[in-house]
Amino acid sequence: MLVTLWNMAMAGGGIAGGVLLDALGATAFPWSVLALLVPVLLAVLGARTHSFPRTTGL
Repeated sequence: MLVTLWNMAMAGGGIAGGVLLDALGATAFPWSVLALLVPVLLAVLGARTHSFPRTTGL
């Protein structure tokens, strides 16, 4: 299942990148990366307190 999902994500990224390149050109890639990084940063910052709680005394 993990390998299948990984391959589907790789194929989806390739298709999305190809469509983006064809429609808007190579200059659209930095902006699309920035648009993808913002929600990831928010998710990491939000999950940081739940996933890695601060411990005392280590």
